[in-house]
Amino acid sequence: MVLDALKNNNYDHLKSLVRSADSAPNHDDFLSVRNSILNLAVQVASVKLIQKLLSQECSSELGVDINYQDTDGNTPLHLAALNNRLDVAQLLLRDGRINDTILNNNRKQPIEVTKDSHMIALLQYEQSQYLEKIALDFRKSFIDHDFARLDEILLQPRNAELLDINGNDPESGDTVLHEFVKKNDIGMVQWILSHGGDPFKRDKKGRLAIDLVPKTNETMKQILRDATQNQTVINMNEVSSLTVPTFKGYLNKWTNFAGGYKLRWFVLDANGVLSYYKSQDDSNSACRGSLNMRTATLHLDSSEKMKFEIEGKTGVSWHLRGNHPTETNRWVWALQGAIRYAKDKDAERIRRSTSSALNVEDGFKKLGYKSPRLPTSEPDAPFGNSIDNKPELQKRRSVTAVIVNDSDDDEGDESDEFIGGDDNDDSDLNAGPFAQDISMAKSGFKTQLDALRELLQNMQLCGTSQEAVVISLTAVNSMIESYEELINLVEKRDSRLVKNLHKQKDINGLWINSMRDLENELIAKNNELETFESERRKIKRVLTKKFGYSTTSLEHVPTIESIAESSGDGAEQGDYAADAEISRILGSDESEDEFFDADDFSDDEEDTEVNVLQQDDGYATETEDESVVTPHVEEVYTEAQKNKLALIEHDKSFLGYEDPPRTELGLKVDERPVVSLWGILKSMIGKDITKIALPVAFNEPTSMLQRLAEDFEYSSLLEQAASFEDSSLRMLYVAVFNMSQYSSTINRVAKPFNPLLGETYEYSRPDLGFRFVSEQVSHHPPISALIAEHTKWDYYGETSVRSGFNGRSFDVQPTATWYLHLRPDHGDEEVYSWKKLTTSVVGILVGSPSIDNYGDMIITNHKTGDQCIVTFKPRGWRSGQVYEMSGLVTDKYGNKKWAIGGHWNSKVYGKKILSDDMHIDKKATAVEGGPVDDGSKFLIWSAKPRPTVPFNLTSYAISLNAPQPGLMEWVAKSDTRLRPDQRAMEDGLYDDAGDLKLYVEEKQRAARKAREEQNVEYEPNFFFKDVHPITGEEYWKFTGDYWNLRSQKKLPSVDIF
Repeated sequence: MVLDALKNNNYDHLKSLVRSADSAPNHDDFLSVRNSILNLAVQVASVKLIQKLLSQECSSELGVDINYQDTDGNTPLHLAALNNRLDVAQLLLRDGRINDTILNNNRKQPIEVTKDSHMIALLQYEQSQYLEKIALDFRKSFIDHDFARLDEILLQPRNAELLDINGNDPESGDTVLHEFVKKNDIGMVQWILSHGGDPFKRDKKGRLAIDLVPKTNETMKQILRDATQNQTVINMNEVSSLTVPTFKGYLNKWTNFAGGYKLRWFVLDANGVLSYYKSQDDSNSACRGSLNMRTATLHLDSSEKMKFEIEGKTGVSWHLRGNHPTETNRWVWALQGAIRYAKDKDAERIRRSTSSALNVEDGFKKLGYKSPRLPTSEPDAPFGNSIDNKPELQKRRSVTAVIVNDSDDDEGDESDEFIGGDDNDDSDLNAGPFAQDISMAKSGFKTQLDALRELLQNMQLCGTSQEAVVISLTAVNSMIESYEELINLVEKRDSRLVKNLHKQKDINGLWINSMRDLENELIAKNNELETFESERRKIKRVLTKKFGYSTTSLEHVPTIESIAESSGDGAEQGDYAADAEISRILGSDESEDEFFDADDFSDDEEDTEVNVLQQDDGYATETEDESVVTPHVEEVYTEAQKNKLALIEHDKSFLGYEDPPRTELGLKVDERPVVSLWGILKSMIGKDITKIALPVAFNEPTSMLQRLAEDFEYSSLLEQAASFEDSSLRMLYVAVFNMSQYSSTINRVAKPFNPLLGETYEYSRPDLGFRFVSEQVSHHPPISALIAEHTKWDYYGETSVRSGFNGRSFDVQPTATWYLHLRPDHGDEEVYSWKKLTTSVVGILVGSPSIDNYGDMIITNHKTGDQCIVTFKPRGWRSGQVYEMSGLVTDKYGNKKWAIGGHWNSKVYGKKILSDDMHIDKKATAVEGGPVDDGSKFLIWSAKPRPTVPFNLTSYAISLNAPQPGLMEWVAKSDTRLRPDQRAMEDGLYDDAGDLKLYVEEKQRAARKAREEQNVEYEPNFFFKDVHPITGEEYWKFTGDYWNLRSQKKLPSVDIF
């Protein structure tokens, strides 16, 4: 009857039922009905009726309790969350009497019983809004010493649960006890201690409150000492067999005999995992180790009051020590509880898995059919197997922190399993059409079924009567109607979902086709504009040659009449206006201020093929008699150069490189299976591309470590830089060297293999005089560290990038700083630093991907103060803008010294800047043979011809993965040349490459899992993290051991392949 009144939103009938129940013989039944009205209403009644029930008048008239707990411990807010009634939940949360921290019999708050993301967001937001308000009030009361208001705030159960008087301020790291101890406020310290203040709580630096007391303040010290003596090991009011034990704080951990005990931050989380960190600030990123309580053992020594030992499954043990017996006992109690809880959960899981089929009675109990009046146990997920989302809002907040939104910033934890957890991903299946109606219908159906069950039980006990039969039939009919309503709604919902799914699929297809058409149209327009631009340039060049003036100068421009007359009988003067207008239009894009613009350097590229001095390869490529190559030895001038040369020779760095570099691949034709890149990537828009697993068909047979070695194809530019006495000229050649690294990216859209953790690669060139080694030092995020060494320079850095896919392009933005140590022939060693450019893969949507590099590269000489800003222009509609770059070298005073320009895929020129008002003579031909000081442009660099080979590799890149017989005995077991999937890719065995790639990745995951079980943190073999002495930034520093170990054939035998 009550249910019918609620479903029909009949308040008057409901009120009469409550009044009639007041005179019922069984007063307990009356109380149950009256108290549970709101619990039932939130499941089946309208928002309007619920709002009326919550009004002051109705609450007192019907005795409505907004926080009433039914036999399952659920409050009305629990039930609103269970049934996904967002409007009702919001109504309840904005009532000042609500307590959203009450736990039901399963020890869950309302936010923990729902699976709907919108409901979770609502509960989080409303709680954070309330917490913000009450935390500010609490904080103000502390400042005002308003003890009465502080007591009033903490007396409210909701506040007592949400506010943590021992919480750390996120800015200062202090608790309120630390804060008022610093202020020497004895009265407030006493109040804090009497209201749960913990004298064993530490600040973020690991200090106790007593550690902050001045030596002369004995009164404060005695108060804190007395508080430590009165502290209990654990608050029994907060302990329950169903509560997941959690704890956090500082403990001393034994490190080694040299270091002894070191203070570390320990966290015992709700998953039963004990983790420790170097400090509290590192708790969100740098875990030093962890133990699972499910397999841990605690060892105590009765003779030691402050020491204990905890041992993991694999034998790893931590020796720990507290600073006070009470503090130690608290940790021991918490750890024992966590171990017991984890083992009880395991035993329960085993019992569930081995139990046989449940009988009918057990089935009813599991479904929660306990009372017809209080039908509040958790129903099945409305639309399938949705799993609980359990946010950690139950954790107490700091009283000094104002929390508005919880952070949800996960930095890509790629672990295979969540230790200690057994929840699946929340699929958020409760959203969709009619979701709330369906949930209410199910809840009502279940309620009526419970009522019918109890009614029939009473009939069985008391005997059947006509009245009971009528009531029974009414209930059954109502139940059937509810069931039919539920089925109808589900069918309508499913029909609409399927229809919307098909519609969205069609829309997506139209969007993709439209974007592809638009991209093709854009490409066509760009091609037309490039054609027009080319014609314009030709016309401008013809006019310049014909009349002998620059289109940028309009001082003396011949008229059309004079042009006509000059073709017949000389050059008579006339009106210049018409031709001046033509000249102005043709030369309108020229800037007289930008005399170092790339256009100034590239006019003669289309007509003149400049014969640039090619890099000396050193090897005889077409000799029959010479099979052994003599290493290239350049002249050394300084002591630093001599020392470096001696080190390289001592380490026998070129052993194994006697054979000339490989010049061609064994594979002649690229027959990779054709797979649509867009078809794979269209569902990955906005994601980090370093975590996108692509089919092996998108790879080329190089690794990222080898790609790094390609940077040194034009390393002789650095030798040239070291030969100059002028530091600004050295900067010019260093800048061009950094620019030259991007020339190999042309048409290289295939993805290099991601290195495995611990994978290495070495590459030496006796002809060029350098040695190179790189190592994969981190897997997530992927970071490769490298160093290349030469008599006259050292080059090192790491690949740390931000990346993303926006639907039209891949964008990879390097974030790491790169370094060059240059040892000039004249002067002391110089250190240069810079960050690399953004690389983008465009044209993915139209199936014609290409590479573009753009942005500013700022190179700094930290010794002289010289600087060079190199600008790679993004691809534009002008053909001259494709691959266009320009740069300017300045001294430490900002004076312009040199300009560079050209195209980073072909040629780069330089010129001396003599004055700020100097302009280029575009008719001048580039000077060959080196820099000149007269302001003429000279050729600095020219790209080598590209062979026609599979994967569009350069001649230099072809040599990188060669398994030369004389070399393999010297390289490390972790060298990329030994990687099987990459070798199969190079040989054209694409199916084998895919299988082998899966094999080595599984092997890597197994190795990571083994390290986690043993609590071993991975450390690279040849690089370690350090702070750069000049820039102050973190970087991966070379240990210097690789080449010495190699010369002795003692490189670590790392089994990663």
